[in-house]
Amino acid sequence: MDVIRVRASSAAHAQRLVTSLAGSFSATVNGGSASDEVELRLDSETATKLVELFDALGLWLSDGNVDACQIGFGDRTYTLLAARAGEVNEPKHFLLERTIQLQTALDSRVVIEQAKGILAERHHIPPAEAFERMRRSARSQRIKLHDLASEIIAGNTGHTTKK
Repeated sequence: MDVIRVRASSAAHAQRLVTSLAGSFSATVNGGSASDEVELRLDSETATKLVELFDALGLWLSDGNVDACQIGFGDRTYTLLAARAGEVNEPKHFLLERTIQLQTALDSRVVIEQAKGILAERHHIPPAEAFERMRRSARSQRIKLHDLASEIIAGNTGHTTKK
């Protein structure tokens, strides 16, 4: 049998994972280290096919010079990133990329929220209406919403956000 190892931050988290699998997989806690592991046992045919699938997808990505692809399982979607040239596909690269994407989205959202507040106060309108005006203005002028919001914060009145 082949084993998939899931690292947990503590024995308690590892045990919680085993419990949440509720017998769907043969799973045990392999403790003793600072980061306890849960071992999921697959029959060798399933494990081999799973590894072959992800190897084939990884090769397809890197051979096609594609950065990532979306993989759907039921109603869930996961992103598989291509390995960097000469490197094995590492989960840490996926997590780093996702972290960067989320931080960028958060930073952009902060700027948009600030601009929305400025417009709401300036025009005595609700924040939702201020956002709609910004969105329409950005679209009609073919600029990014984030760029328009930055200009509003900077006090540049070159772009209109009127009705």
